[in-house]
Amino acid sequence: MAADEHYAASGRPGGAQRSGRGPLIALCAAAIACLAVAITAGIAAHAQLVRQPDAAQESAAAAQAVAGRWRSWPAGRIFPATLSYDTQLLTTETANRVGISAGSRCATALDASFAALAARDRCTAGLRAAYLDQLQGVVYTVGVLAFPSTRLAAEFWAGLHSAAGGAMPLRALALPGTATARFSASARQAATAMHDGPFVVLTVAGYADGQPAGAGQQPRLSVFAPAAQLASEVAGPLSRPVTVDCASPAWSC
Repeated sequence: MAADEHYAASGRPGGAQRSGRGPLIALCAAAIACLAVAITAGIAAHAQLVRQPDAAQESAAAAQAVAGRWRSWPAGRIFPATLSYDTQLLTTETANRVGISAGSRCATALDASFAALAARDRCTAGLRAAYLDQLQGVVYTVGVLAFPSTRLAAEFWAGLHSAAGGAMPLRALALPGTATARFSASARQAATAMHDGPFVVLTVAGYADGQPAGAGQQPRLSVFAPAAQLASEVAGPLSRPVTVDCASPAWSC
């Protein structure tokens, strides 16, 4: 009996108990390892969520917001109902908006000879509005060309000056039943172009009676000088820098 007791204490049953501890210890170790991995991943994920964006990310978010204003802003904000300009008589007058074109294609806003240049630089939109000066004798078409970036807008603007050769890139916007109804391609007397941020703002100007431009006419460019001021009035707010708030759900940084 003593021998049997000794066998039970030190033989197979005892050995089985010792061998059962190994898998249990391994299982515990694996669980601890998995928990450590999960904790590490959680810490990393939390750090990613609370990580402050760097300057490059904030700058990219701001640039994207400005470039997208042509889409996010109402047309009436891009082209205000009135625009101010100074005259040679040192007075300030007001140009009134007659209407806004319904289309937004770059190829529609530009003469055909400039469409390829706009496509090369990935022109995103071409918006136009018609204005009438305070004395109701001069009509203006103001056009906004939107590009994905300031660099592409600058490349288009530089190419515009190289390719223009006296041609007027912006198509006149004639709205039937309004003071601009007679403003045709041949009635364009003067044109301007400016680059500001991801936008190029173009203008063409002419007489409200549709008088065509031609060689025989006495140059009166001062009559159309306000065109550049109207362009600046439109470009200024449209390209104004924004302050990025990455903590707000309205921003994606």
